[in-house]
Amino acid sequence: MLSRRDLGILTGGAMALAASAKGAAATPDLGNAIRPASFPGFWDSQGDVRRAGGVLHWRSAGRAEQRPPLVLLHMLGGWSDDWRMVARLLGPDRRVIAFDLPGHGLSAWQGPPPEVQSVEETAALIAGAMTELGLGQVDLAGTSLGGCVAVALAVGMPERVRRLVLPSCALGKGRSWYDIRAKEADQLRGGMFNAAGDPLPGGPEALVKVFGVRDAVRISAEQNASRQQAGRWIRPQERGVALTDFSRLMARITAPTLLLYGDNDTFFPGYRPIAEAALRHSQTVVLPQASGLPVLDDPVATAGAIRQFLDA
Repeated sequence: MLSRRDLGILTGGAMALAASAKGAAATPDLGNAIRPASFPGFWDSQGDVRRAGGVLHWRSAGRAEQRPPLVLLHMLGGWSDDWRMVARLLGPDRRVIAFDLPGHGLSAWQGPPPEVQSVEETAALIAGAMTELGLGQVDLAGTSLGGCVAVALAVGMPERVRRLVLPSCALGKGRSWYDIRAKEADQLRGGMFNAAGDPLPGGPEALVKVFGVRDAVRISAEQNASRQQAGRWIRPQERGVALTDFSRLMARITAPTLLLYGDNDTFFPGYRPIAEAALRHSQTVVLPQASGLPVLDDPVATAGAIRQFLDA
């Protein structure tokens, strides 16, 4: 149940974010007003875990030990703060830990990004950080890129994942390098990236048209900021996802899995048949009137669906 305190945090946070988005929209770069850790009041603690070649940054909320801890992984080009409102709602019931994925947020790596960052490689980094933080078996949730990494972790280390939650994930059958290069050429022509591979800022229109996002001005400003922070780490991780046949990976998952979609989304539900056919122990929830970015746009409904699944 949503307490008055949590409602105040969420309402106040949304108002502050809306103000930030308006201010950012008045400048050429929408991301200038928002930085990592720009959202105080949602997390109880944070820190870094050193891995070979860099550090993984984490944030946590809640301290309850009656239930398994919940690990959260964010979208491609996002950061751990994407989960802040959902984490705050679930924190009273369990400890919630969100990671910045490699090259994203405050997770810094030495040297230039690789050509490809595989989902298995990232999953191993997250698992190592979990061990160092004293986390044994966990519940694991990931959206977009985070969901792809979560699938790889659940396959490679099934004993570490009690239950798996996948909101809005593009879990496809893998693409060729030819297809990947063609897509990247389209992104260059469409103004999503420059020739050097840096992400370029975009407006809220595509979020509304493709994903049915309601709070598009705020979320667009946040995404521009987090994508700018991730920079040239976005494409290597996108390639790692594209080169993976998730239908084969998902067939090996033993953990009960929740597939979560938004009713107004036109993109991620296209991958639903692949996931439902491959997963052995899954259930699907479609959030009414929700967008394709439910973690950011519909945190109350998302948190409710996750809690119901984890506590079943």
